[in-house]
Amino acid sequence: MAAVLLWGSSFVATKIALESFSFVAYVVFRFAAASAIFGLILLTSRLPRITARNHRQLALMALFEPGLYFLFETTGLQRTTASSASIIIASVPVVVAVLAAIVLHEPLSPRGWIGALLSIVGIVLLSVWDGATTVGEGSALGNVLIFLAVLSASGYIILARHLSASLSTLQITAFQILYGSLYFSPGLVWLLVRGGWPRPDAAGVGAMAFLVVGATLGAFLSYNYAVARLGAARSAVFLNGIPVVTVLVAAALLGERIALHHGLAAALVITGVTIANRPKRQVIETIRPQRP
Repeated sequence: MAAVLLWGSSFVATKIALESFSFVAYVVFRFAAASAIFGLILLTSRLPRITARNHRQLALMALFEPGLYFLFETTGLQRTTASSASIIIASVPVVVAVLAAIVLHEPLSPRGWIGALLSIVGIVLLSVWDGATTVGEGSALGNVLIFLAVLSASGYIILARHLSASLSTLQITAFQILYGSLYFSPGLVWLLVRGGWPRPDAAGVGAMAFLVVGATLGAFLSYNYAVARLGAARSAVFLNGIPVVTVLVAAALLGERIALHHGLAAALVITGVTIANRPKRQVIETIRPQRP
């Protein structure tokens, strides 16, 4: 839940940060700062040895997210409505569940599917009833790009669970950020050549600090830990709570109005998460190691 709260709040922080940073500067500075912090942590920590095979897996995981996910989500949102995008992204738990069942032998029980379905219904209602746009307005290309972001996020979750068998949560998160920064490094060259250095105000600096420490370090550490303990499909169900957190934080900090349908959607999402995470009657039966 910590990762959900941090990632849900990050949408509001990102909106504030992008008033002071261009998209390229935003990505470069966010991941460069996070990499510097994680680099120091790795240098001062005694951790298990990472093999060349582990590095290849970590690089691939970071390519999926933050790499491809950030690219597809951002470009997709430029070509489709936010409602259409959020509905498509809400399919991440289902995609992960299918992949986890195939790759990790982590099948969802009927209750698991019910919990996931309730969460998705909540997200759909939150999106469709928002009133600003309708589901049908999104362009085909934009929707395809958003679904590619869904596949990217699902691939990240699958790989994170697989690596947790041999590496610590800190190592997985640190190298995910380090490799992600490497993928975004051409943006630094672009800034140097084109000259787009930002001059952020206090709000922009504060938002960027939260994104680096909270949404990047804290959230990725928390989520990778959850995936290692709960399993891929079960952890992914919690991601449906992110839009609900975003609505609440946006209402508190940006003054956005919360309507009746927001409460109904939130109730559906929370109910779905609760069903999927019942302590004694587990929704997901993990069949011997392997992983997402």
